[in-house]
Amino acid sequence: MRKYTFQPFRAAFLLLILLPLSFPAQAVKQALVFGVHPYLHSTTLVERFTPLVKYLSEKLGRDIQMRVGTSYQDHIDAFTRGEIDFAYFGPAPFIKLTENNKSFRPLGRLSFSGQDTFRGAIIVHKDSDIKSLADLAGKSFAFGDPNSTLSSLVPRRMLQDAGVELEDLAGYSYLNNHHNVALAVLVGKYDAGGVKSEVFKKYQARGLQVLQWTPEIPTHLFVAGPGLDAAQAEQISVLLQSLKDDPRAKNIMQSIKKGTTAIIPASISEYEELRKLISRQEG
Repeated sequence: MRKYTFQPFRAAFLLLILLPLSFPAQAVKQALVFGVHPYLHSTTLVERFTPLVKYLSEKLGRDIQMRVGTSYQDHIDAFTRGEIDFAYFGPAPFIKLTENNKSFRPLGRLSFSGQDTFRGAIIVHKDSDIKSLADLAGKSFAFGDPNSTLSSLVPRRMLQDAGVELEDLAGYSYLNNHHNVALAVLVGKYDAGGVKSEVFKKYQARGLQVLQWTPEIPTHLFVAGPGLDAAQAEQISVLLQSLKDDPRAKNIMQSIKKGTTAIIPASISEYEELRKLISRQEG
């Protein structure tokens, strides 16, 4: 009679081969995808969000891949297609995302020492003779991404309210991000532009001034993707909102945006006033 001996290495090898056939795909933990809209250069955004990604990956026991959109619309489209598990959104892109589907779940939004809103500015060069928004008729204007809250949508509404439509401008362009807008106004390529407050402050000393501040609007937020199950979404939400109690909190939150002190609960209803503000825009 032939004698068979147990060979651990061969058994382990066979087990690895058979695993995919024996267990459903869900049993293997796939990496989560975290998406960010390109409000800054992609390299800068990766640097800013890497501490948060590492924190969440450690707490969840899952790898997390970061995806920076090529445009705001690309970010929205990838999110709605389920290619992103959870994402960071600006207020206006979030409003666009929820125009026809208000089931997306907010996971939390930024807070700055209890200040839960922020603002932007319509800027001009410090030597400009433009004194009011109405004076922009016949002038050139620099917008950021077409779906940006503070560099496009809110400034455009402010121009409309001042009686200045796009066709009343001498010209306008979409320059992708806030820094491009600020630099374009600084060098005189455009007479005015829209930027968020932190970008204005960065370039103010080089020759910019505020023509008019925007209204205060709700802060950026994190949102669960359509393919993320409820339990996982709840876990991420809890981790985000309890981050302030972690020893690494200051480094992580200051990396995302200077002055951030907490991630607080968020709801779609908090963005309804902004939805009304930017809704009356055509073309």
